[in-house]
Amino acid sequence: MLDESEIPTPDQPPRNMQSVSISSATRGNRTTQTAALYRDPQDVLTVIQLARSGIVLSLLLLVSIGGNFYQYYRRPDRIVVDKSSGRVVEINDRDYGATEAVELGPERLTDADKKYIASEYVRSLYQIDPATRSKDIERALRMMLPDSALKFARYLRQDSILDKQLQESWQSTWTAQDITVDSKDRYTVRVLGRQDIHRLDNGVTLDEPRQLSLSLKLIADPKGRADRNLRSGFLISSFDYKEIQ
Repeated sequence: MLDESEIPTPDQPPRNMQSVSISSATRGNRTTQTAALYRDPQDVLTVIQLARSGIVLSLLLLVSIGGNFYQYYRRPDRIVVDKSSGRVVEINDRDYGATEAVELGPERLTDADKKYIASEYVRSLYQIDPATRSKDIERALRMMLPDSALKFARYLRQDSILDKQLQESWQSTWTAQDITVDSKDRYTVRVLGRQDIHRLDNGVTLDEPRQLSLSLKLIADPKGRADRNLRSGFLISSFDYKEIQ
């Protein structure tokens, strides 16, 4: 049971209110006044709602960051479409079959890759443009094995091949007539072509056509398809040529 002194009266503040004593001094008398301080319930509700909103927004931000990381590191979609027919050949790892012009399969090096690297190598050597000759030679050396490229560069320097071509203002065109892979040695490519040379000899202009037969020995590049082998997968190990009269 409650004692009468514990029952609040209309003049008494609620129990959850805080009371503050305020003292003021007068002439020899001390007066004490009590004031009640309390929090507005609407203010408390607003603070709670703001806290909840902040938590929800923080969670949404974390989800957004996680989604961005997933989109950044996920494997991109791969869609292969045959433009000639408009048919979809592959979506990601699902194969939808081959078309008349496109067929997907495991990565492998083919005779077409061998012919391509051989034709580009020979063209860099025998098609001479004085404005790009240095770059063409560098391009040809990059297609070779490092040791073979070093030996070939020494040969060009010792015999002054490039200096002679520069002094005589060599210009030439190269026409590949036949490129085949040797049936007995699948890493040997034979190239038959014509070089038409235009040069100066003691101030006299000369035109010299040459019919050349070349044999190029290839090896598989340990790096696979790379820029140095023009994405063919092969390097030039050695070559020789002979002029057909």
